[in-house]
Amino acid sequence: MAGFGSEGLGRRDALRLMSVAACGALAVRPASGAERGLRFSALDHLEFTVSDLMRSVGFYARIFGNDLYKNKRAEKRYLKLGPTYLGIDHSTTSPRVDHHCVGIAGFDIAALHAYLERQGVAYKDYPSGRDLYFTDPDGTRTQLSTKNSWNTLVPNTVAPEAFPAQGEPIFRPTGMDHILLNVSDPEKSAAFYAQVFGPVSQRNNNRIWFQVGKSRVGLLKTPEGARAGVNHYCVSAEPFDYAAAVKKLEQVGAKVEAPEGTGAAEFRDPDGFLVQVMSAR
Repeated sequence: MAGFGSEGLGRRDALRLMSVAACGALAVRPASGAERGLRFSALDHLEFTVSDLMRSVGFYARIFGNDLYKNKRAEKRYLKLGPTYLGIDHSTTSPRVDHHCVGIAGFDIAALHAYLERQGVAYKDYPSGRDLYFTDPDGTRTQLSTKNSWNTLVPNTVAPEAFPAQGEPIFRPTGMDHILLNVSDPEKSAAFYAQVFGPVSQRNNNRIWFQVGKSRVGLLKTPEGARAGVNHYCVSAEPFDYAAAVKKLEQVGAKVEAPEGTGAAEFRDPDGFLVQVMSAR
C-alpha cells in the first residue's frame, strides 16, 4: 500500500493496518481524500448523448430552466444546474452517458498524475491538458477536474443560446446530489473507487456510497436486464411540492417513476435516462 514502509510504522498507520472495512469489503482502511491531499468539492457535471438533441434540450429546459449554452465549435449544448451542468450531444450510434465528473478544489494535474500513479490507477489526460479521466472495471468513465469547471468553458468554448421561454421551470436546481452506478461486482468496484475517493462512507439498501465533497457516488449491483454504467443521477433543488411537480412532469411528457424516497421525484427523459430530483438538504 502506498505510504507504508517496512520499518518505523507509526501508531496511526499500525491501527489503520489492523482496521477492517465495513462488511469485510476492504482488508485495510484506505486513507480519506483529505488525508491524501485531494479536496473533492462535488459532482461537477454529467455528459451524455441523445437521439434527438433539440427534443432533449427542450425537455430538460422545461424541467430545470433555460440557462442554456451552445458549444461554439459543435452542436453540443450545456444546461446549467446551479453550479453544475449537463452536457448534451447528439448520438451517432445509441444514447449513452459519456462520463460524469468530480471537481477538486486546488486542482493540480501534475500532483494528481503522481497520486494516481502511486495508487496504481490508470488514467488518461483530455486533449486540453486541463483534466483527466479514469475508467472503472466495468468501463464507466469518471473525469477529475478543477472545482467549478464551468468557468474554464466560458467564454472560449460556449456562448449563451437564445431559447424560447417555457414559463417557470418545474424545479430550481441547486447542484447535483449524487450519481448511482450499476456495477457487475460491487465489492471489487468499491475497492477500486476507494483508491481514489477514500473509504466507503455508507452502506444501505444494497448500495455502497462514497462521499465526494458535497455530493456522493454510489455503487449498485447491475439489476437484471440492465447494463453497467449510470443507473441514475440526482439533482438537488429548492424545496418543491411533490404532487404538483409530478403533475407538471407528466404534462411535459416525462415518464414518472415510483420514488425510492419520500418526496423525491423520479422520471425518465425521452431516451430513457433516469433522473431523480430531491430538495436540497
